[in-house]
Amino acid sequence: MIIDKISEAKKYFGVHPSFEKAFKALEAIDDNTPNDRIGVDGDNIFINLSDYTNKNVDDCLFESHKKYIDIQFVLKGSEIIDVCDADNLTYTDNRLETDDIAFFENTDIFSSAYLEEGMFLVLFPGEAHRPCVAPDGKGVKVRKAVAKIIL
Repeated sequence: MIIDKISEAKKYFGVHPSFEKAFKALEAIDDNTPNDRIGVDGDNIFINLSDYTNKNVDDCLFESHKKYIDIQFVLKGSEIIDVCDADNLTYTDNRLETDDIAFFENTDIFSSAYLEEGMFLVLFPGEAHRPCVAPDGKGVKVRKAVAKIIL
C-alpha cells in the first residue's frame, strides 16, 4: 500500500514499469472527462472513472485482486479505504480467475486510509481493500478514478 498526493506521483514511477504512464493518465483527467473506462494501454493499463455517493461502512465490502494493481485516485470529495491482508479473510464471492475480483466477509482487523481531493492509494494484489466508506458515516459525493495496472 502506498498513499500520497498526486503531485508527488513521480516518486513512485520506479515501483512498476507502468506506473509513470498510469499516473500521467490520471493527472490528465479533468472535469470534462466523461465517466467511463479510459483506455491507456489496452488491458495492461486502463482507468475506470466514476461519480458516486460513498456509504456507511456496514454497506461496503472488502475486495481484492490477483492480476491487477489498483491506483485509487480521489478527484473530488473524500473517502476512507480500509486495507488488510486478504489471506486472513473468508471469501463470500471469489471471481479472481474470471473477473479478477474477490469479495470477503468484513473484519475488525484493518488499517484505514483517509483520501481527500488530490490523494491516491496504491493497492497491490493480495491487499484486500474496502473502498467507498463515507467519512463519519455520512455519504459524500465523490469523483474517483481507479487505474488498473497488470502486475
